[in-house]
Amino acid sequence: MEVQTDSERVRHSRKMVLEFLGSSVDLSTAPDAVGYIERYAAQPARYGPPTEPAAPGERDAHEAGHHHAPPIDAAQTVAQPVKVDNDLYVRDYAKCILCYKCVEACGEDAQNTFAIAVAGRGFDARISTESAVPLPDSACVYCGNCIGVCPTGALMFKSEHDMRAAGTWDESAQAVTETICPYCGVGCALELHVQDNEIVKVTSPMDSSVTDGHLCVKGRFGFQFVQNRS
Repeated sequence: MEVQTDSERVRHSRKMVLEFLGSSVDLSTAPDAVGYIERYAAQPARYGPPTEPAAPGERDAHEAGHHHAPPIDAAQTVAQPVKVDNDLYVRDYAKCILCYKCVEACGEDAQNTFAIAVAGRGFDARISTESAVPLPDSACVYCGNCIGVCPTGALMFKSEHDMRAAGTWDESAQAVTETICPYCGVGCALELHVQDNEIVKVTSPMDSSVTDGHLCVKGRFGFQFVQNRS
């Protein structure tokens, strides 16, 4: 069998997919996707200006199989308000490309909590908790492993989200310090991202033999005590 991975037909297909994504999803925090758009000379803007963002909860209320005529003079989008219902992380589904990585991390790949899944069909498909309840009312255990695998910033530390909104987020000014989680004897590897002498987020190396990039709620979010200064 001979498989073509960079033929003109393959490149055209990839270009079309990138144009669909770029016209419907906010890719501002997905540099890899932007790089692919440039690589394949995709033109998402040719589908027209984006439609108005959905009202809070509007997309969550869509029923599977109930389709509506799409706009003909604008690009249909998944734009919607950011979901902020806890102090640890936010869900900005206007940036979601439905890669399913968060669903797998919440499921069999890491946590086996199964707090989130894909709801709806077609363009109405979206990541959701059971019955679209807020995170504090769901089965979520706040391990944050969904954040660790999200490639677009749809799931993000609240600290990072707030700093980006304030215009103070600067990765070039951040230092990454490797250490070991202090909470138990497992020995999970941590990467502390520090800006202006403040820990702004915590990750774990994907190649760590202990964590494979995954953490629990204490390892990922339990760093605030370090910064309780008088």
